[in-house]
Amino acid sequence: MPEFEFISEHILRLELAWKVVGPITTPVAAWLVRDREGWSLVDSGPPETADQVVAAVARATNGQGPVRILLTHAHYDHAGGVSALLQAWDPALLCHREEVPIVTGLTDYRRLPSNSSAYRLGRLFLRRTRWSYPVARDLEGGLSVGGMAVIHLPGHTAGHVGLLHPADRAMICGDAVMHLGGQLSLPFGIATIDPQTARASVRRLGELDFIHLLPSHGPPVLARGREAIEYFLSRLEGQAEPTGW
Repeated sequence: MPEFEFISEHILRLELAWKVVGPITTPVAAWLVRDREGWSLVDSGPPETADQVVAAVARATNGQGPVRILLTHAHYDHAGGVSALLQAWDPALLCHREEVPIVTGLTDYRRLPSNSSAYRLGRLFLRRTRWSYPVARDLEGGLSVGGMAVIHLPGHTAGHVGLLHPADRAMICGDAVMHLGGQLSLPFGIATIDPQTARASVRRLGELDFIHLLPSHGPPVLARGREAIEYFLSRLEGQAEPTGW
């Protein structure tokens, strides 16, 4: 069974194996963040690992569970386990206002317009997100919750957010960047509604003060996270906008 592991003083990481298609898996992380009010869970993993997440959260928090769930965005592999967590502890669920219609079930990512040809093709293969979750509060950029600052990082989805932990100097960046194959990359084009805005969000990351970069896909970049973003930005400038994966 996967276990949460400490990444910094207040942040624990759980790595899950997300089955993308057939036997093909990719890692996706969920995070527990401790503050004076209790525990915040950032993202929940896909539905198929929900029981693993509930069990791991129970062990890490001595059964206390999270007081809130913060969603970086509502893609299948980030929000699919929410239902099991709500049943276990009934925490407050928070997401950006642009994600609320997805989370509450009013619409689906596949119905959203996009100027990206890769996304228009890719959404045909996106798993339908039939969420119907109650949202307790909208997350807006500039707010503080659970000891973290909410940073709006749109592009991958319109309401994608990251969470900056000033005390630990750690940036939970969701899918703003990935860290697969030993290097940083943009999120997959087939699941990114606005690639140009996604690039602008990487530049936004380069303006923030942190040392630990904590992406959802791939291992954390510890102690040199901001340097890794700066190097990635130097490579990114001048590259053509991706049209495929």
